[in-house]
Amino acid sequence: MNARNKRAAILAAAAGIVKTAGAGHLTMDAVAAAASLSKGGVLYHFPSKQALLEGMLERLLEEITARADAYQKNHPEALNARLMGRIIGEYDQQPVERAMSRAFLAAAAEDPGLLAPAREAASVAFEEAAAGCAPKEMGWTLLLATEGLRFLEMFDLLPLSLAERDQVHQHLLNLAKDHAA
Repeated sequence: MNARNKRAAILAAAAGIVKTAGAGHLTMDAVAAAASLSKGGVLYHFPSKQALLEGMLERLLEEITARADAYQKNHPEALNARLMGRIIGEYDQQPVERAMSRAFLAAAAEDPGLLAPAREAASVAFEEAAAGCAPKEMGWTLLLATEGLRFLEMFDLLPLSLAERDQVHQHLLNLAKDHAA
């Protein structure tokens, strides 16, 4: 297994721990066991728990961006393809990504500096949403609704049935199409 694959396996193992046992059980020893690596193998790729959390955030932000990029590439005619991609990307987010988000938020409560890359990504997302919709406030509202869904699902707090969630998702997409700039 190459270094990139090992890093991915470590991040997946960490997310799995958070998903099944909670962020409080995320330790380097637990990650090593879950990834079937030695603790030294994990430390080679992530020399500290903070580095592991930073890696989890980086991977999460990359996944979100990749989905928006893919939508934009596949729908070049869409005026607000980035926002549409974010709405669809939130809907398609995998449970392992939601687990990584929970772990990251738990760690950020102790070290707010971990939020710096997320702040930068949020600024870009708001700029893209404003540029893609008319009025710009509609883009911001759609992005906020999308992120609200992400957070409620992340913490298993969304009281909607799957059918109702699908309706909300479709409504957000329709609004984004109707208000494309």
